[in-house]
Amino acid sequence: MQNQKENYIKEIINKYADMVYRIALTRCGTIENAEDVFQDVFLKFSEKIPKFKNSEHEKAWLIRVTINLTKNVKNNNWNRKVISLDENIPFEEKEEMDVFSAVCELPLNYKTVIYLSYYEGYKVKEIANLMNTNENTIKTWLSRSREILKEKLEGGFEDEQG
Repeated sequence: MQNQKENYIKEIINKYADMVYRIALTRCGTIENAEDVFQDVFLKFSEKIPKFKNSEHEKAWLIRVTINLTKNVKNNNWNRKVISLDENIPFEEKEEMDVFSAVCELPLNYKTVIYLSYYEGYKVKEIANLMNTNENTIKTWLSRSREILKEKLEGGFEDEQG
């Protein structure tokens, strides 16, 4: 029974590790805090081993826990004083780095909705459920974040092409 439990935990970690880490990094802004949240998410999972209706419910639970734990990190007085360092994350194209940099500069909720929408493929209603927020608020955040990104990215790309 113990071996089966360990295998299940390893399976979940392997399946969702990248997603949990990317959400944590996007929301926390530092590798150290993202790694702490990552560990806490899977520790919480291994302690509870919740029963899920399906794989979407499983994924949603992990996203929700990740979001909640990153809120704790952001609210910690020590982390309010930490300045995020420019992580040397390799990108194949300059445009990818420009987009990543622009997304990282967005306010926390804007970053989160952009990530969930574009990287994880969630719809507005699903994001609203994951973030415990009204659908209209999610629509507003998506719209505003797109406007900010468009403004930031258009200027940078026009300079290169022109």
